[in-house]
Amino acid sequence: MADTQPSATDMSQTVKEVAITITTKMNNLPPASTECCIYRVPEKLRRANAEAYTPQVISIGPFHHDKTELQSSEEIKLRYLKGFLRRIRADLLACTRMIRESEDRIRQCYQENLTQGSDELVEMILVDAVFVVELFIRNHYPEHRDENDEIYSKQWMSNGVFHDILLLENQVPFFVLENLYNLTALRTTVTFFKLSYEYFKEVLHGHELASTRVQVKHLVDYVRALQLPLFARGVMSKLVKKFELTRSAKELKEAGVKFRRGEGTSSVLDVVFKDGTLEMPRVVVHEWTEVYFRNMIAYEQCHHEYKYISSYAILMDSLINMPEDIDILIGCGILENQLGSTDAVASLINGMYKETMRDSSKFLYSSQCESLNMYGRTRWHRMKAAWYQWRVILKRDYFSNPWSGVSVVTAVVLVVLTLVQTACSFLDFYAGDAWRLFRRRK
Repeated sequence: MADTQPSATDMSQTVKEVAITITTKMNNLPPASTECCIYRVPEKLRRANAEAYTPQVISIGPFHHDKTELQSSEEIKLRYLKGFLRRIRADLLACTRMIRESEDRIRQCYQENLTQGSDELVEMILVDAVFVVELFIRNHYPEHRDENDEIYSKQWMSNGVFHDILLLENQVPFFVLENLYNLTALRTTVTFFKLSYEYFKEVLHGHELASTRVQVKHLVDYVRALQLPLFARGVMSKLVKKFELTRSAKELKEAGVKFRRGEGTSSVLDVVFKDGTLEMPRVVVHEWTEVYFRNMIAYEQCHHEYKYISSYAILMDSLINMPEDIDILIGCGILENQLGSTDAVASLINGMYKETMRDSSKFLYSSQCESLNMYGRTRWHRMKAAWYQWRVILKRDYFSNPWSGVSVVTAVVLVVLTLVQTACSFLDFYAGDAWRLFRRRK
């Protein structure tokens, strides 16, 4: 029988070929880009709610460009491009040249190695970026809208586009948007930062950004920056050794913690616990909340060292376990519910932070949670919690309606009268013979 085992020489040649193949692949790797900022949402996050990361009506950038269900919006983009060209001081050739000169930098902004050829990519980025710029212009200047504007004359379309603009996978670099906008005469009266703020402000409730204060990578980065405090907060949790969450709003209230809406701040992240009071800025929960929070969280997980928005989502999740917790936060003005159902709000908040982090150095509210938990462990506050629980039980079980309340009061009065009657009978029995009552045993 012939020997089919490879010889030592053949095996050595095969090993050498494998090593050469691996070396070639390593040598052909593109250098790691410092410009990378537009990512695919990690699958473990997408599984929680794929719709929150997927465009509905329009694609921006390369990740969803070829989807069949979004092709009908390409005509709208071209009409917006036509309107944009009427108001700028340059022609289409100049715009195309601007994108072409930035092609390498644009490619480096995307996590994936883009497969589009040079011409295809330049055309796509130009058309998509101009659409966004023109969309913002028509939002700020309604007089620039067409008579039958295909976005602003249809509420469902306007809402769909707003949803899609908030998505991490549906972005073009911010510098492209800004450079194109600067070709218009409008740049002398309003900056693109201001134009962007005007588009988002009614829904996102963030503070306005000055272009000199921060450099943003794309519109999700811009929306995230709207929510951040105006001062650096990166070191605030460095002294905390463990990842510690706090209890629900109801449990904290039972332990004597007071809740108060924070004033004088434009960032929802400014959460302070001091002198038994938890102070939090107002946050509005509406139809866009899940979309922009989820995409900001996904962006933080992919790009940023400090997880500002992720930390806030985790804190809110620990405070809210049931509709009663939401009622407490609504009652003190911290939370405004525009979704309608408290169950829907609880479900939304409880699902946003999953699969994010468990690293105390990245959780910005570990120290506040630790202080809240220590506050509730003191003997005095445990007594207050017990008293609060008794009050809740009495209110729920005995004073839930006027008739049950009257019954309880009547029963208490009868008990008191019975005790008084018994005491009077006792005293009458020993009247005139008090020595029997107070005599001492011998």
